[in-house]
Amino acid sequence: MTRQISPELQDRLSHLDLLTAVDPESNNRWRAAPRLLDLNSKVGGFLGNRKHNADELLREIREMLEKRYELADTITVDKFVYSRPAAGDIIDSLADRCDFVVTAIAD
Repeated sequence: MTRQISPELQDRLSHLDLLTAVDPESNNRWRAAPRLLDLNSKVGGFLGNRKHNADELLREIREMLEKRYELADTITVDKFVYSRPAAGDIIDSLADRCDFVVTAIAD
């Protein structure tokens, strides 16, 4: 689910020379995936951003999910530049191979 910024809030942010973290094009490119009822027998993707501690956070989440659910497999990848979206080939690969993806930002 993407979030819309109200025109009033956008005006206030602009007045303060601040940028919103919401991508205005995201509504056109992405939609929320259907909710999974169960993670057992699913393949989990873990997308890191190469920021300090992001790999630690994702590792802990992956281990917690592996203990709680019987995951079929896990795939862990890092995007190349932390401040940019993941490359299309990474997104496509995760979408093709995984039932769900967890991403993390940590510093």
